Amino acid sequence: MKVVNYTKARNNLRSLIDEAVDNNEEVVITTKDDKTVVMIPLARYNVSYEQIKEDIEISLKQIEAGDTLSIDEAFKEAKRAYKR
Repeated sequence: MKVVNYTKARNNLRSLIDEAVDNNEEVVITTKDDKTVVMIPLARYNVSYEQIKEDIEISLKQIEAGDTLSIDEAFKEAKRAYKR
């Protein structure tokens, strides 16, 4: 991951885009007033977006089927997984 300030990003936008795409990595761009964005290759964004949509569809199907846990059950499961 590369982190650059806004001025450097503006002055080197093409090379930062090339670097992000060619190396499949994130470029974090920051401003003086703490506004921050992340630039990622479109292909990587599309994969992430599709995965999120798929995860939501699976979750909705589980909810519709009643395949859910109470908060206490979920906490116990999480503790068990953490101990492994």
